[in-house]
Amino acid sequence: MISYALDLNACPGELRQGLAEIKADYAHRFSDGPRARPLVFIKDPEREAGGLEASKEPDRIAVKYGRKTDAFRALGRLLGESGQAAIRADFCETPRFDALGVMVDCSRNGVVRPEALSQLLRRWALMGLNLCLLYTEDTYTVPDEPFFGYLRGRYTWEELKALDAYADALGIEMVPCIQTLGHLEQILQWPAYAERRDTAGVILANDDKTYLLLEKMIASVSAPFRSRRIHIGMDEAHGVGTGRYRQLFGTENPFQIMNRHLKRVRSLCRNIGLRPMIWSDMYFRLASKTGSYYDPEARVPRHVAAGIPRGVDLVYWDYYHTDQAFYEDWIERHRALGSEPVFASGTWTWNRFWAALPYSLAATDAALRACKVGKLRQAFTTLWGDDSMECHPLSAQPAIQFFAEHGYADRVEDDLLRANFRGVCGGDFDAWVRA
Repeated sequence: MISYALDLNACPGELRQGLAEIKADYAHRFSDGPRARPLVFIKDPEREAGGLEASKEPDRIAVKYGRKTDAFRALGRLLGESGQAAIRADFCETPRFDALGVMVDCSRNGVVRPEALSQLLRRWALMGLNLCLLYTEDTYTVPDEPFFGYLRGRYTWEELKALDAYADALGIEMVPCIQTLGHLEQILQWPAYAERRDTAGVILANDDKTYLLLEKMIASVSAPFRSRRIHIGMDEAHGVGTGRYRQLFGTENPFQIMNRHLKRVRSLCRNIGLRPMIWSDMYFRLASKTGSYYDPEARVPRHVAAGIPRGVDLVYWDYYHTDQAFYEDWIERHRALGSEPVFASGTWTWNRFWAALPYSLAATDAALRACKVGKLRQAFTTLWGDDSMECHPLSAQPAIQFFAEHGYADRVEDDLLRANFRGVCGGDFDAWVRA
């Protein structure tokens, strides 16, 4: 096992805190002894857009990097090296995406503790990921709204602020991810919010008091984060406009409700300098006779697409297909709605005790190949905890490593994948997949 000598004081200032955390976590891989290989990091202005190079010089290993995340990715590769050929070989990589990351479900009776999330962030930094979304339907603190996260392990403002700072030190942008239309059963169940209810899980659109609440939610959840992006959800809002909305405002085309509601919520975001993103499925579901997201016969009307507010990123989520051509087609269908999509794959951590890794790998491989053909610049994988968060999030690590490898190469090299997983996670990739 190779040991590295790392003088934190000689490292670029932007890396010191993150490297210190990794050095403490992987203490057995760092040494001041005579056999340790000196390791230095050098900021490379020619790689400002991203990229890394590791040169094995006689007296040291020099890592040139563009972004912080590239430096940590290079270290992750070095930790996985074994055998004289690998130890002597230089390497360089160019990122295929501007943003590559993970969304963690913290809303299904399994709010990840800050210390556990910090451990995951260290692993993901070493994989080369630079984005993390915390999916919190109601598990965050909203002033004067005590039922938000009541008895559900909500995060405090201070916890989110500390996590954001920790992620930033590792080169990771942390983005809040909430709901502003559907999936709000946990808060709408309380009598205090009965007047804000359209259906059991859908908030009442087109009502001024609703937007006062949403304004407070968006301001509260975004305040701890330095990112100027926010995910505002709006997926699977089944039955929108069919409950109290119909009683109050009459029957209305759900496309009109969606676009008007999105425009108002976008304004709330813009007022505090945030760029929102939403899950895209409702536009396709409403255009489908069967309500399917992936209905090839569905056609979003041109006037509806033209009415989607600009300045909102649509997230195309797809965890179900292993055919690259399907993803390529759906990427273009999203572009036809008027903006460049963000892609979200799925690491299957829902409704099981261990991540369904073989299927996750097959779906991710097809999806990210399509993303690169389509020249998408942003992608993340999702760790959903549907129903009870019974799946251990650590079991997803091989799929996340596989996802990260796609971000730095045209195709995933099996030997490098396994070596990097061994270095970052300290385990045997194939053993984890067999589990």
